[in-house]
Amino acid sequence: MLAYNGDDKEHLRRLTNCLVKASLNDPLANETHGDGWGIVAITSNNLIHYRSHLPIFKDENLEKILNLLDGEMKVIIHARQASDKKLVSPYYSHPYLESTPKSTLFLAHNGTVDKYKLGSMLGIDLTHMVDSELVAKYLATYDVKEVVKLQDFTQSALNLLIMEINRIDRSSTIYFYNYYRKDRITRKEEYYKLYFNKGAVYSSSLAYAGCEKGEEVKFGNLGEL
Repeated sequence: MLAYNGDDKEHLRRLTNCLVKASLNDPLANETHGDGWGIVAITSNNLIHYRSHLPIFKDENLEKILNLLDGEMKVIIHARQASDKKLVSPYYSHPYLESTPKSTLFLAHNGTVDKYKLGSMLGIDLTHMVDSELVAKYLATYDVKEVVKLQDFTQSALNLLIMEINRIDRSSTIYFYNYYRKDRITRKEEYYKLYFNKGAVYSSSLAYAGCEKGEEVKFGNLGEL
């Protein structure tokens, strides 16, 4: 997954190309993230939210959407690897959307949290829901800055990209958060890291799929792009 805030469309294309490559063959895990993808993008003229069940490397709409973006933009793109292949559907592709009286929130998440424990706390029937949806509902209910409390529900990783749009003044902010359970992760720690470079934050796999490594995102700290 990746987030970008800026006006360099070619830089965004390079990042997206790295995401496509990493999705087809993750260089850190030797696996494919082909269970759907999605994007949310804000420009001065557009708000685009698109989710598909197709792999990002097979969806021709990716290029069409990128062509619509111009000028100052804020973008989040996510390619999914579903833990339950029965739940491969555009309804389960990220970014998820939540709406409150004060803001609209989009969330992309890598990792797993205990959805039963979190659903119980939120009082939600989670029969047909996935854990990332509950993370989005939690942040919409309690505020993005309460993200640290989700560490108690994290099973592997809580790597988050969040776009929040203020309903009053229409301002928008991208947040990012990198946290993982060092006592529970099953892959090399590098797999769970996020990196920052030139107005972008992205999963470590992109840094091994042709993009620059940049600066490691601070562990357990909510950042703003």
